[in-house]
Amino acid sequence: MRAVAPLALGALVAGGLAVSCGDDGTNPCPTGSCDLPGSTIVKWRFNHFPMLGFDSDACSDLGVVMVRVELFDGAGTPTDMVEKVCSEGQATFLGLPAGTYAAKVTPLDADGGSLVTAPASAMVMAAVNNTTLDTTVDINHPAWSKAYTGQLLWRLKWGGQSCAMATPPVVSQTLTLTAGGVVRTESASIDNTVYQKLDGTETKPCVPLTSQFPMNVMGLPWGPATMLVVGYDGSTPPVEVFRKSFDTFVGAGVFNPTFSYDVPAPPMIDAGIDAM
Repeated sequence: MRAVAPLALGALVAGGLAVSCGDDGTNPCPTGSCDLPGSTIVKWRFNHFPMLGFDSDACSDLGVVMVRVELFDGAGTPTDMVEKVCSEGQATFLGLPAGTYAAKVTPLDADGGSLVTAPASAMVMAAVNNTTLDTTVDINHPAWSKAYTGQLLWRLKWGGQSCAMATPPVVSQTLTLTAGGVVRTESASIDNTVYQKLDGTETKPCVPLTSQFPMNVMGLPWGPATMLVVGYDGSTPPVEVFRKSFDTFVGAGVFNPTFSYDVPAPPMIDAGIDAM
């Protein structure tokens, strides 16, 4: 296995100006070449689901301390391996021989044990001299071997508006959250005060978009989830005027983003057609 080249390349820059070969009577390139070895960079990202509005989990959320990156040539022979502190976010390989490599990325816990059922893989191309090539490897749910829990935070919009400003205005709401494959029986809170059940059985006054704190629920099984949001007007009995189910994601831990679930306005009904 070839040793990974050190990151420091030596002083090829003096006083902020690039030094060219032999321009001052000395040879700054003792090997006879001023080329810099190519930098092949492998980056990692955890639970990247942009289609669900979730960018990623942090190392600390998942208990990742180190990350191992292994390279294999076309024959499947291991050629390089490096372990980096997770928070660095990348590993750099200098001067790889030309070709394509399989990169395998393994998040490790404090004891050096793998946190995934199998390494995440991606193909990387070796960078040629004087260039840098980046490849990002996503390690996504359900590749992880641990059962994490997380906090879900959200705010509601109705056609882009808060409750009273919506068309028609929304007076009350129900919420049904499915996570971990089942409808949840927990209740959502606002600023640590229990507010509404999440099984769709409880109707509560519409929470305005201007509320100081978002709605949230903690201790959910992490992973993909759905939130069904229904809004009602002020009629007696209330009439459903808004409805949408949102695909979402419960990240590991508590430091998760606040989602904005914007229920689209109901379609306009032509008065003449409606009267027929």
